[in-house]
Amino acid sequence: MTTKKQIDANRKNAKLSTGPVSAEGKQVVSSNRLTHGILSNKLLLENESPDEYQALLDDLLTQLRPVGTLEQALVEKIAVILWRQTRLVTAETATIAMAANNKQIASTVGSGLGLPSYGDNSIGPKDLLPPDHELLGWCDAIIAEYQAADELTPENLQEQAPHIYQQLVDEAEEDEETVEEYLANLDFQEFLRELMKWCHKEKWKLEKKVEHYPAVVAMIETAKDKLSLPWGKLDVFSKYQAALDNQLYKAMKALRDAQEWRLESLEMDTAPIASEASSKVA
Repeated sequence: MTTKKQIDANRKNAKLSTGPVSAEGKQVVSSNRLTHGILSNKLLLENESPDEYQALLDDLLTQLRPVGTLEQALVEKIAVILWRQTRLVTAETATIAMAANNKQIASTVGSGLGLPSYGDNSIGPKDLLPPDHELLGWCDAIIAEYQAADELTPENLQEQAPHIYQQLVDEAEEDEETVEEYLANLDFQEFLRELMKWCHKEKWKLEKKVEHYPAVVAMIETAKDKLSLPWGKLDVFSKYQAALDNQLYKAMKALRDAQEWRLESLEMDTAPIASEASSKVA
């Protein structure tokens, strides 16, 4: 009959051989995943790191100390479940973030207003902000100065068109030059044409925005509610999470059962040897 002392000794001996300790041993065990078929080369997505998955698997092998193909397969199954749970959290976060993205909101607002998805009449992220009345006033002043002057020259610009002159000063400062240096390398008439072209375009866009903005504001909250609460997708995520939790529980239980069965088998195998030894002593 196996004594309690012998059983305790068997348990201690079993623990001494329940997993690799050296780096070389861990490498051998980790390579076993390629032989027992739990994983295929298609487990990882293109943007996922094989090194990160391997680190997760190595940590589990160290903590759970599997022995034999069955236990190692169960540990790897646990690693796969945990990896999929991490992937699920990433997907859920990305879904919510995408729903809250201003580009998505703008697209939904535009669709709700019956506006095209592309072109000057489309709604973009900047159109979600209030109209810039200060910029609109500045464009009006620039256009008015240009239209009121008989002829603008570098010499009379400051006096006849102070807003346009200030724009010239600002551009010179951006290039870290004096106004005189900037004008020396500038086609002045081309500068005026480009400035007028830009101001007319911005004025048109701002006036359209002022026209549409009350309707945009009315649609923004509706669009946010629609996009930021993707209940259908989140419900799928929730069900998948529950399924993964159930798989993890079953895999952990199967591993514990396999390890207990191994220890009990070891005790049964050593019992006859102990009995024979006791008989010989007697």
